Amino acid sequence: MPRKPIIRTNLCPYHIYIRTNNKEWFDIPMSTVWNYCLKSIKYAQNHHPVEIQAFVLMTNHYHLLIWTPNCDIDRFMFFMNSHLSKLIRRETGRINRIFGDRYKWSIVKDQKYYQTVLRYIYQNPNRKGITQECQNYKFSTLSYVIQNEDLGFKLKEPIFGETKTFLEWVNQEDDKFSATKIKDALTRPEFKIKNNRTSRRI
Repeated sequence: MPRKPIIRTNLCPYHIYIRTNNKEWFDIPMSTVWNYCLKSIKYAQNHHPVEIQAFVLMTNHYHLLIWTPNCDIDRFMFFMNSHLSKLIRRETGRINRIFGDRYKWSIVKDQKYYQTVLRYIYQNPNRKGITQECQNYKFSTLSYVIQNEDLGFKLKEPIFGETKTFLEWVNQEDDKFSATKIKDALTRPEFKIKNNRTSRRI
């Protein structure tokens, strides 16, 4: 199946998703992978400045919400993922590719959808049963923001409203859309919730 042509924009964010090769877990501690991710984001930003909204690393994939002022999502992602793969290979001695396929993207144009996607990203650890509250997952930009720790790069407006109110909101289940429908919408070039469609797992 041919890769969908990139839609370039600086008016709204992209949701980015990529999974490891064969859905395997990383061969090194998550803390090491996390540090490599932060280094790779900073490295890519030095070449192609972007605005990171949210980033969550899971055992075999990551989610990213990102704005591209220069409409260069493909260039940023190339620098980030190639640098990250290089660091992991160097650490593990692995020859095979780290990621199973190219990253998948979906543009989030609608404000209500933007909030839906932001919460969906941060709730990944909750849905997997790893944590009960999003801010307690240490491989998430939210945890760093709440604890006022340095990520090595600046987040774009990481919290709207009072911190306590935001945390209450981000930990609530979405009362409009199920996680299944959100997953399905994230497979489309433009994020839109549709009814009566069979969801695809991501």
